[in-house]
Amino acid sequence: MIEIYLIKVPTDISNYSELMNFVCSKKARRIASYSNKIDAYRSLISELLMKYLLMKNLKCNHSEINIRTNTYGKPYCTNGDFGFNVSHSGKWVVGVIGNCEVGIDIEEMKGDYDDEIIKYYFSSIEYHSYIQTPAEMKKEHFYNLWTLKEAFVKNIGLGLSIPLDSFSIETANNEISIEQNIDPYTYYFKQYDMINGYKISVCSKMNEFPSEEQLKIKEFSVLEKEFFE
Repeated sequence: MIEIYLIKVPTDISNYSELMNFVCSKKARRIASYSNKIDAYRSLISELLMKYLLMKNLKCNHSEINIRTNTYGKPYCTNGDFGFNVSHSGKWVVGVIGNCEVGIDIEEMKGDYDDEIIKYYFSSIEYHSYIQTPAEMKKEHFYNLWTLKEAFVKNIGLGLSIPLDSFSIETANNEISIEQNIDPYTYYFKQYDMINGYKISVCSKMNEFPSEEQLKIKEFSVLEKEFFE
């Protein structure tokens, strides 16, 4: 079982102060430190979505959710066996939950980057694949690889201790594979292109991903309501 939820960030959150009460004090201070309102909204919604995924699957109240982080900063729930992860970019927040460890990354496909940056962050195999990509397809190829690599790193939960050039992901013939010596498990990947201008990648130890039609796109008001009932 793997479920993926998408929440579009609203331009205004009228209950912002009240919703901050559902976030732990450490996260609340970090969110409050953002000078950009949308940055704060994205982070708040990420925290709420994380709790919502657990509330729904553990069938409990938000006050019963006990989230901690490992040494590398990956969150886990002490009162459940579900793997979960969230990510945000631009106008969207996404979350995934499953019966095994999972990782998700969303990126808005904008911004500047050059071949030297890609050479620094990607493995030699990935860089070689990138430079052979036609110019008009390089941007999408970059975001394909970037989100897949981020999803894998977030899945294994070892943070920046894993250099992004220490493993290689290949996307050929509509298949995604990984070459790595970090973990003995088999990892599976899936990408979603349902939101124009964004790339979403998911990594799991289970090859049972939902189809695009099965993704759950929710209005923020639906998420908000769960915390005030």
